[in-house]
Amino acid sequence: MVQTDEDIWYFKHSGFYRVPECLPGDLVDILNSVTDRQIAEMIEPVVWERNGKRCAEDVRRLSKVLSRDSAYLKAGSHPIILEALEGILGPNIELLTNKHNHIMVRPPGSENVYWHSGEEPYDHTLITALIYLEESTLENGCVRIVPGSHMRPFRRDRKPSEDFLESDLYNRSLPVPMPRGGILLFNDCCFHGSGT
Repeated sequence: MVQTDEDIWYFKHSGFYRVPECLPGDLVDILNSVTDRQIAEMIEPVVWERNGKRCAEDVRRLSKVLSRDSAYLKAGSHPIILEALEGILGPNIELLTNKHNHIMVRPPGSENVYWHSGEEPYDHTLITALIYLEESTLENGCVRIVPGSHMRPFRRDRKPSEDFLESDLYNRSLPVPMPRGGILLFNDCCFHGSGT
């Protein structure tokens, strides 16, 4: 699906775009199966819950997913994602493996993903693509994005140490619930986080 001029305008000003189409269910099933195996076997590199016991139930994030299984690259380069990215960036799209090359697992009761922005605002646009392997809701801690924060004309610590719920960023943010197989694109300079 090709974005309209209005879709592109909203992305440029808000910093995020919820792709209307979802990835095919069979591909999401494969991704879930591969991810479940990676977790069960605790294949490194893994980021653990802070007070975790280093068991499968305490895996917070699987890092370097593109080198783990070809299913991840197949999903990340699916035509639905590439068409959406091309509408925003044009045809010259480069996949970076040193940024956001991971899967957030976040077991029940896990700590918040505290406010952060990937980069300070600058001319080059880095876009993060989130692919949802399950539904993300207000109740289970969907991502929250601070619209327009990618265009801030001032410097701010990219990882403020403020309490997630007490932060002015929380008060400025919008929750972005997503369906299973959903795709969320956002400018890497936008402040974002999640918590329940």
